Amino acid sequence: MWPRWIRALATLWVAWDSKQRKTLDWFWILVVLLLGPLMLPLYLTVRPLLKGEKRVGSFIWNLFISLESFATWVVGLAATAVFVENITTPHDPNLPEVRRAEIKAGSLAGVFIFIFLVGLEKIGFEYFRQHVEKSLTES
Repeated sequence: MWPRWIRALATLWVAWDSKQRKTLDWFWILVVLLLGPLMLPLYLTVRPLLKGEKRVGSFIWNLFISLESFATWVVGLAATAVFVENITTPHDPNLPEVRRAEIKAGSLAGVFIFIFLVGLEKIGFEYFRQHVEKSLTES
């Protein structure tokens, strides 16, 4: 279950994006409001294109691209929540001083490792995407 504020932000973004595309699409606004942000990749796949925009590949390929971006954002938000929780936990007076320092150091190391791994994933996925889309346009 998504928190209401995340549903509201996602719904507002869909309304703003569809208005930018000159088609205020009430269907997608209601879908995202009722079913939550998990529907965003599907909206990104089927939304009308702006002038100069183009889609390469099939519906499934474009949905795969949208799901990858969405998953990266969700994992990033989850990692941020865990980091904030771990940084605020050391203020518990019941924990020994050494344990608090370990939690802080581990959290900071985790942030750096996470940023590095997400960067590698994005670079690798972008290379993979370019390779596939190049082969799709050549055939």
